[in-house]
This record gives sequence, structure tokens and C-alpha cells, in this order.
Amino acid sequence: MFPKITVFEEARQAVDMKTVALGYGLHINRSGMCLCPFHAEKTPSAKVYPQRLHCFGCGESADVISFTQKMFGLAKPIDAVKKLNSDFGLNISIGQAPTAKEASEYVKRAEERRAYEQWEKQAWRTLNDYLWLMRDWQEYAPRSPAEKPDERFVYSLHHLEWAEYLCREFIDYNKAGRFSMKGVVKDIERFMEKKGG
Repeated sequence: MFPKITVFEEARQAVDMKTVALGYGLHINRSGMCLCPFHAEKTPSAKVYPQRLHCFGCGESADVISFTQKMFGLAKPIDAVKKLNSDFGLNISIGQAPTAKEASEYVKRAEERRAYEQWEKQAWRTLNDYLWLMRDWQEYAPRSPAEKPDERFVYSLHHLEWAEYLCREFIDYNKAGRFSMKGVVKDIERFMEKKGG
């Protein structure tokens, strides 16, 4: 027996907040910030997260449905789902129960999305920990020219910029780009386990 799926859940699973925000004309900077579309401002105070937009200026917080509803002054959340469905080609069957196949595909997509989000959090933690380890190892710099350099300091000299680069790329990449870093993240995980990072 498949769980009951609403068109609202389907819409939230089918398209992420950044895609919707960009699709509806918001300009998102490298930090994920943009001008809030719900109040007048000159400096970006709205942060775009994978599932929500939150404005630190006016306090507005919206998922893809409430964002679309408010952006276009739509009367009901179902109208926002219909607009998202049309604008982003979500292929959601509105007004009829999903078939067993559609329900199965939805459950599969939801599981894949959860698995990816779990991996993404762990991957970011790994890259961030690696960056901080490289920064910490800078403290092992020799105190004098005669002192033999510690191997941790030497390693950090060769890898600090690379660690910073990986973190920047991970932030800037889309889902496919981040997932393409899976092998690098795995290598760093192994390194961190060996070095006790």
C-alpha cells in the first residue's frame, strides 16, 4: 500500500526553491542571497534554501507553493500548484488520484531526494572539516629556519587552497555538480579517518 500523496507534496518534491526563484526572475548571488520580492529593499536580505526562501528583513518564509501564491497574488495554494505544474513541466495529475505506477515513481523520487540530501549534508561537513583541518595544521609552522617542518604543516601548504576551492565549488554547484564531487569527497573522508581529522 502506497502512502497517500497530495499534489502539494508532489510539487514540493518535484522542484526546488532555487529553480522556482530563478525561474520567476529573482537574481541569487553566490551566497544564496537575493532581494526579497515581498518588501522594498536595496540590499539582499532573503536567503534561498533548497526547500524555502526566508527573508531576514521582513520575516517572510515560504516554500515553493506559498512563494508562487504570494508572488502572483493567487487565491489558493492549489492555484500555485497549477502554475508551478504548467511553468516547470512537473507532470502532476491535478484533480485525479495517482495511479499505482505514479505513486510508486513518486515514492522512489522522494527516497532518492532524501538520500541525496543526506549525502549532501555529510559531504559538506566532510569538506568543511577538511578545510578547517588544513587551517589548523598551519599552526605547525616551524618557529625558526633551522627547525624541521612538521609534515602536517607541509601538507597544509599544498592543500589549503585546494580545500578552499572545493568548498567554494560545492556551494556554487547545482545538485549534479555537487554529486560529481562524490569521488573527491570519499577520498577526503578516507584521509580524515586516517589522520583523525
